[in-house]
Amino acid sequence: MDTTDEFQIHLQRLPFKKATAIETVYALGNGHFGVRASNPLQGDNPDYPGQPGLFINGFYDLTALHYGEDYPGYPQNSQTMCQLPDPRFIVLEIDGLRSDDETFSVKQVDKNLNLKTGLLSEIYEITSPTDKTVRLTMQTFASQDDARIYGVAYSLSALNFSGNVKVIKQHRYTQQQIPQHDIDVRNVQRQSQLTCTYQEADHPTMQMITRKSQLAITLQVQPLKNDDQPVPKLTTQDQLPTYVTDFDLVPGIAQEVDFVYSIGFPHPVVIANADPDTVDQTLANETFSTLLNKSAHQWAIFWDNSDVELKGDAKLAKSIRFNLFHLNQAAGRDGMTSIPAKGLTGSGYEGHYFWNAEMFMLPFFIFTQPETAKQVLSYRYSKLLQAQQRAREMTVKKGVLFPWRTINGTEASAYYPAGTAQVHINADIAYAVDLYVRVTDDQDFLATQGLPLIIETARFWLSYGHYATDDAHHGRFVINDVTGPDEYTAMVNNNYYTNRMAQHNLYLAAHYARILGQTDNNVIGKLGLTTTEIDAFQHAADQMYLPFDPNRQIKKQDDTSTEKPVWPIAETPRTQFPLLLHYHPMTIYHYQVNKQADTVMSDFLFPEDQDQAQLKRDYDYYEAITVHDSSLSRAIFGILAHRLDEADKSYQYFMDTALTDLTDAQGNVGDGIHAANMGGSWLSLIYGFAGLEIKDTTLHLHPKLPTEWLEMRFKLWFQHRHIGITINHQAVILENLKGKPITIQIGDKQVTLGSERVTVPFPI
Repeated sequence: MDTTDEFQIHLQRLPFKKATAIETVYALGNGHFGVRASNPLQGDNPDYPGQPGLFINGFYDLTALHYGEDYPGYPQNSQTMCQLPDPRFIVLEIDGLRSDDETFSVKQVDKNLNLKTGLLSEIYEITSPTDKTVRLTMQTFASQDDARIYGVAYSLSALNFSGNVKVIKQHRYTQQQIPQHDIDVRNVQRQSQLTCTYQEADHPTMQMITRKSQLAITLQVQPLKNDDQPVPKLTTQDQLPTYVTDFDLVPGIAQEVDFVYSIGFPHPVVIANADPDTVDQTLANETFSTLLNKSAHQWAIFWDNSDVELKGDAKLAKSIRFNLFHLNQAAGRDGMTSIPAKGLTGSGYEGHYFWNAEMFMLPFFIFTQPETAKQVLSYRYSKLLQAQQRAREMTVKKGVLFPWRTINGTEASAYYPAGTAQVHINADIAYAVDLYVRVTDDQDFLATQGLPLIIETARFWLSYGHYATDDAHHGRFVINDVTGPDEYTAMVNNNYYTNRMAQHNLYLAAHYARILGQTDNNVIGKLGLTTTEIDAFQHAADQMYLPFDPNRQIKKQDDTSTEKPVWPIAETPRTQFPLLLHYHPMTIYHYQVNKQADTVMSDFLFPEDQDQAQLKRDYDYYEAITVHDSSLSRAIFGILAHRLDEADKSYQYFMDTALTDLTDAQGNVGDGIHAANMGGSWLSLIYGFAGLEIKDTTLHLHPKLPTEWLEMRFKLWFQHRHIGITINHQAVILENLKGKPITIQIGDKQVTLGSERVTVPFPI
């Protein structure tokens, strides 16, 4: 196992000690499930400060939403990812006293996460009410080899006594959630109703069922082989199947017991009852080490494809790897799940998927793990029917409207001005499909899933927008009453970002429809497309209205954005940020103040839209009114500052982005990681400092390394080639690690990359 410090996250080096934040930082997952790294004795005991729990991607319950005035089309239920019993949980019994009946003192001595292998190692000192202290050492991992497997190894030694200690593996409860007193509206706690029954099996196997969504999962625990160590005995306590391990401890000698959890996939109850999801037969001869080694091998493959090596700042290099590690743990890989905003590390945002899955996180996977990216996009394809129904609920007669926040494909946002009105999510998904296709050249995906996504989202724009007849917009295609990415400006006409993305969506529909219309498999016919509709896509895109202020010479965020007074940011106390927690939305909407990058987000996505002078005007104007209350914001401003050669500003924005969770910069990492911000840190590196662009089907790089670093190395998959890229202050070094020769544009130079390494010296 790798022991180098550059892949280690040490507890002593974290700048915070809050229990819930530590639980998040050290959470383990694999896209199917995630487990918070909490006090292993807590269970459902509110006397401890933690929020332990197991989260399964796509396993949720429904909670009725109540409105004082309930209008048509309002979502009727929230979807909340269930917080399930903690598989780390154990009960210690010393002198006949159980830790789930009495409060034991638990001292957290150390934690260390090995990012290279995915192994979390921890040390606790636990003192009973009779003043007997044991040292508990734990090792845990979430398997990257078998998505169902979570391994946990316990090692105990006595510190001040000799005698018997029992380790009890039992789950008395179905709800893990500890009540919080939190006024943060982004972290709503809802009490889902779960039932638990034990199935007939060789090992304790719980079937957990949600009451309203009627989903079921199985959760099984069994001991692993461990020679010369006490053997757990399967018994019944409190009418529950229970493993009990007896240790006769003496100071200085540790004894160990290992368990593995098999965590099933969510299924509708009727399917789960007909075909129970058990995996006990596959683990009979496994040990903790063999299962860990299989998982570590998959982590090695991940790092070989996805690592970004920075030389010159060891702390920053580790933070980047930490971000990539958690991104990989967060992404669903089954085509039926996506990437929750908090990953699978906490209850923030209820486990919902947003636009940031496609716009901030997916590029990392497209370029480094394209198969995972395809599965995340396939999730959107699997929800086309629900998106179609949502469009009809909104009286849009053609096309689809994807939900702003969701798990099951239906809208879960109860506040429509900052939810459903963010219809740009349609175009965001289409943008991601196009990026995936251009990078991977996956024509099968385009024909079977990608084109339907692009066409159906484009049809929405033709139905929702219209050709204006007023003097200001006459003859132009306009989109009114929407909200852009900036949630501090809601329900406006012609949000620039929305209109520019819709225009791109419409162009994509016309472009791909014409290309695939020439193939033999009748893709166009299956979608009911006609030449008239394809031409309508093109015409609406050509006539799309993009607001512009001729006096300030800037892109306007919307038709009336520059007419509002500017929020007095400098005079607002820091304690009043984020604004959404301290001011009524109507107060915020009254002013020019941006939560995050909005209009300049389009500057980032479409660099060909403006020259440097235009970019500078847009950037300066919107930076002055942006408060970065969203963790998504700084990455975009940092990339644009880099394009403007504002090196100091760019670097500061990047550092704030890269270190967000390891410094708890937003103050809410206890609710879960900021997964999209982690994706933003990768965007900053690759789209920013490496200067990546794709023009048509050609890869372009405009690299410029910060003076603080010596070198940056990374790899990308592009059109079936695996390309290694090294950037230092002297040159760019390219290697074609796999695939046919390819032409790449480095600055103003074209480079043909074959089997030989190519060095392109600066200046380029």
